[in-house]
Amino acid sequence: MNKLRHVMKAAVIIGIALAFIMPGAAIFDENQNINLEKRILYPTNSAKEKVTLGRGWEEQASGFWEVSRGINYIHAVDENIVWASGYDGSGAQQPVQEFTKTVNGGELWEADVISTAPEDGDLAMIFALDENTAWVPIHSGDPQGIWKTSDGGDTWVRQATADYSGDGAFPNIVHFWDENNGWCQGDPVDGYYEMYTTTNGGDTWTRVPEVNIPPPSGVGEYGVVGYYDVIGDTVWWGTQWNGGDGRVYKSTDRGYNWEVYETPFTSGCYIDVRMRDADNGIAMDKRSGGSLLAETSDGGETWTLIDTVGYYDYDISYLPGTDNMWVSTGAASGDSGASYSTDGCQTWTDFGDIAGTQLLDCDFIEGMIGWAGSFSEDEETGGVYKYAPSGDADLICEGSLSWVDVKPGDEVQGTFTVKNIGGASTNLDWEVIDDPSWGDWAFDPESGEDLTPEDGAVTVTVTCTAPEDKNQEFSGKIKVVNSENSEDFCYIDVSLTTPMSKQFSMLQFLQNILQHFPVLEKILTFVSFIV
Repeated sequence: MNKLRHVMKAAVIIGIALAFIMPGAAIFDENQNINLEKRILYPTNSAKEKVTLGRGWEEQASGFWEVSRGINYIHAVDENIVWASGYDGSGAQQPVQEFTKTVNGGELWEADVISTAPEDGDLAMIFALDENTAWVPIHSGDPQGIWKTSDGGDTWVRQATADYSGDGAFPNIVHFWDENNGWCQGDPVDGYYEMYTTTNGGDTWTRVPEVNIPPPSGVGEYGVVGYYDVIGDTVWWGTQWNGGDGRVYKSTDRGYNWEVYETPFTSGCYIDVRMRDADNGIAMDKRSGGSLLAETSDGGETWTLIDTVGYYDYDISYLPGTDNMWVSTGAASGDSGASYSTDGCQTWTDFGDIAGTQLLDCDFIEGMIGWAGSFSEDEETGGVYKYAPSGDADLICEGSLSWVDVKPGDEVQGTFTVKNIGGASTNLDWEVIDDPSWGDWAFDPESGEDLTPEDGAVTVTVTCTAPEDKNQEFSGKIKVVNSENSEDFCYIDVSLTTPMSKQFSMLQFLQNILQHFPVLEKILTFVSFIV
């Protein structure tokens, strides 16, 4: 009651004071604007799902002996076997016929030359089935085409029936589902895209008939080296075109029959497609200095631009086994590093431990293990980075909790998920061990036992009773820990705001008046004495 009486007294004083100064104020500044709008509070992470784990990137030596040998494509077969193709990153743009591979998770990379490749040829990408078998498309040289190794890269043989020798021929992609069934793609030749399929490992390639492939939009629409993805029997790849909007081609039968769909990417685009499953995925327009992202939920038939920032534009990759986690990499001057998103590329968070490092093509496998290309210094220094949970981390939490304008004492609810990202034989026991000091908290469930990777994510429902304080912003973290390994833990970010009281609104109003009319301080001293 005393506080209210003081507020009313102040209002009377202000009223008397304004009667003295308002006419004069209007004379001195008739355009003065007093902003009395209600302050709107925005939580810093209202839409962002953060993942906080003890993990990071480590530099590995790619094995390339030349300085500034970059990696333009990397293919992780499993946690041990990874192949990558090299290119000239020095700026001289010399053709390169080199590749590198590891069979022990990157502890040792061994690089070599495809000796049977043309000296003026470049590797478009590389695809591997295991530590012995791999294919590469080689373009720009003479001859072009698809090369295969069956002995770990010691020898390579050109598979001549994938011709790629006509006017405008340019092989971009090769992919195999097993040791026999494969598909490869190139630019238009004779008016339609030059694609082949094989059922015998590439010993014989058969060109896909023109009638099975929608024609190019016009002269100058092409495919792009290594820009594609495969889920099951379905293949997607994007085009680049300076004459109009880019498109996405799709086949549901391993490359035999095709449809094509429009994208929102305009002239000058270079479209790379990455899918999370048969329906949901991301397309990135990788044009220099103007990268954009779009999403699909109908298998690529329609695409919608994503209004987001914080991602890098060299490459993007989905992390298999996660709900919706993605990683982007960048190598541009002043915009190098990596960031991650756990909400389907809507919001992004930087990997601080690798900020400023040039990262090129990336690829991930289940368990959040992946590799990104970089540039070598010599045979024993640099060239590739590996990302993995450190130690024996099995736990991941995904989600965030944000409540705005909650009345004191009211209950609010939200959810986050807990998942085991360890090996197939792991069993995770987890529990919530800490929550913010403000509010009253309840979790359902608050712990779990024997969670396996195959079980998927467990949804935890969080109930919070808001504190009694009005006009406050609260923030904090919920900590979830692996019960068997205290160093394996994760955090869920939490924020909550309570509304302003009427008394506080009046005080804020009076403060705004004083800020805009400093002369009131002198008048108030005199008027308050009278009152």
